[in-house]
Amino acid sequence: MDPEMRKKIDETFAKVREPQSDAPIVDLGLVEKVTYSEKEKTLLVRLAIGTPRWQCPACSAINGVVKEGIVRRAKEAFEAAFPELKILVE
Repeated sequence: MDPEMRKKIDETFAKVREPQSDAPIVDLGLVEKVTYSEKEKTLLVRLAIGTPRWQCPACSAINGVVKEGIVRRAKEAFEAAFPELKILVE
């Protein structure tokens, strides 16, 4: 990946924060993989946020809300930083 693109991606990740700790998601290990396709003009961000097995219903609901918020924040940040690309966050 182009060093300038890598730098811009890293700068964008620094702006995406986990709501409970307010720490960047990349510092918390919540980013699994980033794939950039210059040809297809897409950027895929795969997050490392799973659902633990045997989670109580309330914890599951809270985890889902937190995950949705992180996905939304990441998508918004990357769409603002890369308006020319199709951004996918999963």
